[in-house]
Amino acid sequence: MQRDPPPDFPVQSNPDPALDPATINKHKHQPEAIMPAVATATVAAGPPRRLLFIASIGNQGPYRRTRHSAGHVLLDDLLPRLRSRWTSTPGDAQTQPPIGAYYTTWYSPSFMNESGPKLVRQMVKSLGKQDEVLGQGPSLSPWLAGLVPSGSAPGQAQYPATLVILHDELEAPLGKVRVKRGGPEASSLRGHRGLISVCESLRGKGLYPVNQGQGKRGKNESSRDLSILRVGVGIGRPDSRAKNAVADYVLTEMDAKELATVQKAVDPVVEILEEELYRAEVEKS
Repeated sequence: MQRDPPPDFPVQSNPDPALDPATINKHKHQPEAIMPAVATATVAAGPPRRLLFIASIGNQGPYRRTRHSAGHVLLDDLLPRLRSRWTSTPGDAQTQPPIGAYYTTWYSPSFMNESGPKLVRQMVKSLGKQDEVLGQGPSLSPWLAGLVPSGSAPGQAQYPATLVILHDELEAPLGKVRVKRGGPEASSLRGHRGLISVCESLRGKGLYPVNQGQGKRGKNESSRDLSILRVGVGIGRPDSRAKNAVADYVLTEMDAKELATVQKAVDPVVEILEEELYRAEVEKS
């Protein structure tokens, strides 16, 4: 994992232009098949200790295979890997839910700049369903079960969770995976409008940063231990510094070589997600 280097050329704060017909015609989408990689490793032993909501952000329609949608391309190849790798049941199959009950994947249907509202609504809905299923189904892992307050009704506990955001990383070398924990309070969002939208929506709903203080919570505040894990895949950078160079660059379709390089990032990302799934410590806000 690599921390952010200082930017060596200005990053355009809003790389998404108006989606007019002229722009769409300039960046036409050409469907191209992607062959999923084959999983060869086995899942870590023991029960998971967190819930994961894994969401990719980018653009849809004619922008689905552009550099700006590298997060979607990454999730395309990540899905079959997770399904084949995370199919086992930790411990006794009679008492433990399958690993698939601990994570959800989701593609943002919004344009990049508007990623936040729908993503946060879907995350809350999905995590709530996972809480209910785990609370009313087979026995939880001992660690998760220990977090349920005494006397809680079945399905009412909010278990620790991580929002994993898969996104493009401008300026990072093509295919390079960079991982950052937390929102803008932890490390700069570097003007990434998709990440800014998500973090603003989380803050607006009182979901992150988590309020660890004493006293009565506001109606929009959550008691869940929610972490953010930003997983960026490098898309390189434009050679030109001319006006609109960044917008043109990120909204250009990836060629076959670029797609293959982004797909190779799946291997380290699977390891990152597995490490997070079994992470026990509570994040401090």
